[in-house]
Amino acid sequence: MTHKIKQLPKSEVGIDVSIPGDVFESYRAKALERAGAEVELPGFRKGKAPAHILEKELKPMALLEEMADLAINEHFPKILVDEKIDAVGRPAITITKIAKGEDLEFTATVAVLPEIKLPDYKKIAAKENETVVVNEVTDEELDGAIKELKKARAHNEIHQSGAEHNHEEFEKQEFDATLTDEYVKQLGPFESVEDFREKFRENIRTEKDARDKEKRRVAILEAIGEKVSVELPDVLVESELENLIGRLKVDIANAGIPFEEYLKHIKKTEADIRADLRPDAEKRSKMELIMVKIAEVEKLKPAEDAIEFETKRLIQTYQDADPLRARAYVTHMLTNEEIFKFLEGQK
Repeated sequence: MTHKIKQLPKSEVGIDVSIPGDVFESYRAKALERAGAEVELPGFRKGKAPAHILEKELKPMALLEEMADLAINEHFPKILVDEKIDAVGRPAITITKIAKGEDLEFTATVAVLPEIKLPDYKKIAAKENETVVVNEVTDEELDGAIKELKKARAHNEIHQSGAEHNHEEFEKQEFDATLTDEYVKQLGPFESVEDFREKFRENIRTEKDARDKEKRRVAILEAIGEKVSVELPDVLVESELENLIGRLKVDIANAGIPFEEYLKHIKKTEADIRADLRPDAEKRSKMELIMVKIAEVEKLKPAEDAIEFETKRLIQTYQDADPLRARAYVTHMLTNEEIFKFLEGQK
């Protein structure tokens, strides 16, 4: 495998990579296995068709792209390690040559940590931490949550029974907060109404604390960000923008609305949506760079055994997950948690 590195503007690095044809070809069997996992052919159980039959059924380019994905995922991180390139965010990869029996060639553009002059982030964090409040749950809030719980449970029971009902009329119904020991025991391991109310109150308080904690974390980073000026790498902003667009599409799909229909309804194009979301992507990119810099200065990193444990758990949950990507994701999330804990500990 050969590669060539070139420095680009805005704290970006370009890497041209060539993977020899024989090495590229060695990924064919694994690519067939992965691509064929969801294929169901006559006479075979889903994902159980022999490789030689699968290869005839799959489109040649689709198989080559699967092979390329496997090869790049394995070899590209090694280049970053060997060249001591401290990449930030997800690289932008463009395949420039792909064909059976030929070398695989691609170009990667990665963002590296630009020069950042941090303000007194400890002092800023300490000031934001002064706003921490102790949440309480009033009887009125608890009763309101119980009413919503009873309504949701009643709605679910109607759907499970298959009975027809008028949704609009159902929404108009009022539920009271009255409970019985028999009712709460159907909800879970609760001994009595009093036991349920106590534990439900604590759950609501925990949710309030979690929301406040997230708001405070954002406030700390935003306060630090206001005093930081940095030139953002385009590839980092584009990566964040793709994440935001992807989440939006998932949310809309979960609501049962085709994305094209959604665009027609709001009278915008995808390009318009991207323009709307770009400031948020830039803000997120800036926050990411600040966190990476703080982690570097304070030497913050998660314990290796924690990374191993969470990576294994992630792979067990998502069995088709790429191990390298899973580890990178876990390391990133755990590192961020260490940074937030450090900032939240400033007094």
